Amino acid sequence: MSISKNAFPGTARFQRASICWGLFFLLAAASCIQAQAPVQEKSAARAAQSPQDPAASCRTFVQGFYTWYVPKHGVEDVLKYRTSAVRPELARALKEDLEASAKNSDEIVGLDFDPFLNAQDTAERYVVGKVTPKGDTFWAEIHRMESGKRVKEPDVTAEVACKEGKCFFVNFHYGKTEQAENENLLSVLKTLKKEREKHP
Repeated sequence: MSISKNAFPGTARFQRASICWGLFFLLAAASCIQAQAPVQEKSAARAAQSPQDPAASCRTFVQGFYTWYVPKHGVEDVLKYRTSAVRPELARALKEDLEASAKNSDEIVGLDFDPFLNAQDTAERYVVGKVTPKGDTFWAEIHRMESGKRVKEPDVTAEVACKEGKCFFVNFHYGKTEQAENENLLSVLKTLKKEREKHP
């Protein structure tokens, strides 16, 4: 017995309705995916462009410098290979001091210690301790290592500025002394320059 295709008219309408609803949900899902994609891309872009925490940037910069500096390099190497790591004003003062010392080999007219270590003898290595924000800069305490252990008190405190993801040394602080001019590197260099000008 043959059955007419119109025997169950509701079946065809149901099938067409199912197809329509299926297409509707499919298009709606595609629209949602397209709408979410730019949002996700923007979120990823913001995450990629978000700057590292300034204090963390400072610590990474300072530790990287001292790992490079000790024990193979000196002030001359910093001015030759890593000038950007030092504030221009400080770099000029160090260069003047080195040139003056080179011209006067018979007497001490410049620095007689390592200004980045605040010492004449170099320890096996140095590590960054406490990093403290002070105004527009960070003060990072530098400790020497002896027999694999960090010395409790810092040898020197590096003053660092970090701008647009780049850090550089502004000054180096040596702690309180009887003579205030000896408490930081810029002051020491300025005092030595004045002494040289008095006795050319």
